[in-house]
Amino acid sequence: MKFHACMRRMAALTFVVGGSLLLSACSSTDSAYELMRQQQEQEAFLQSKEIEHWEKRKPDDKAMAVQMLQETQKQGRYFASLAYADAMHKEYGSDPEMRVLRAEALRQTGQLEQAAAAFQSLLDTSVSARAYQGLGLIAGSQQRFEAAAHYLSKAAAQDPTQAMLQSDLGYAYLRAGQPEQARLALGKAAELEPENGKILSNMALYLLVSGATQRAQFVMHQAGMDQQTQQAVAQMAMQIGQELEQMHAVRQREQLLAQARRSQAGTAVVGDSDQAQPTGAVVSRDGQAVGAQSAAASSTLLVNAGLNQPLLERLAPVSAH
Repeated sequence: MKFHACMRRMAALTFVVGGSLLLSACSSTDSAYELMRQQQEQEAFLQSKEIEHWEKRKPDDKAMAVQMLQETQKQGRYFASLAYADAMHKEYGSDPEMRVLRAEALRQTGQLEQAAAAFQSLLDTSVSARAYQGLGLIAGSQQRFEAAAHYLSKAAAQDPTQAMLQSDLGYAYLRAGQPEQARLALGKAAELEPENGKILSNMALYLLVSGATQRAQFVMHQAGMDQQTQQAVAQMAMQIGQELEQMHAVRQREQLLAQARRSQAGTAVVGDSDQAQPTGAVVSRDGQAVGAQSAAASSTLLVNAGLNQPLLERLAPVSAH
């Protein structure tokens, strides 16, 4: 079937970053409507089979049902886990553990609005760390990286030893233009699980954006990435680097505008006309010049944003094998 051939081609070009899958566009000539229809039919069929499966091996109590749901998600069978979660709710009622697993199933099956609402409803429960994590991953998938970093940092504060959470947080910080925070989060992730391929992928991405090309190549080699995947990482790093340059330039311009507004609002300049400060200087109220500003400031590169700083020394074990 054309749909399955398309999916195989997409899977072949899959690259994992920050806990999410980046898929290349399918070049099939099938219409988007036809692909969607076939996918929906396949999903409905799978869900009906999973309900049958549930009825045949229904757990004896809620604890066993939750364990079954967890195992299903570990296998990546999220449509199945969604079907099971609905059946569990009818059979055993609802509790935070079941609800957060159902919310994750909604996220993984692309029902992001419903997933976000489900996670939001769990922020004041015993599974709040996982709820914040889910909200962070949703925000990241929508390219809202500042929001992603906000939610993931809250999750990490409650569950600091989860390596993949730290890795996703580092990726979100990097994309949000906060390189120092990204460095720290990735450092924790790398020490917690130094052999984790997804974490090493994010580490390599950070190193490439930082300009540490040799270290990045070593990390990619350690992760067992093939040449095609390494090229994909390098291309993504280039794109992120360009985005961060633009972001930093915008922030510099905003700072200059803010300083100009403060100056116009009543900043005092010490001295008379023959003691004028250099052109573009901003002067504080006590008369000390803060410093001259020029158009070049708005084009400050990533090195000034901290991205060229070396990783923490404790990361050495990751790249010293």
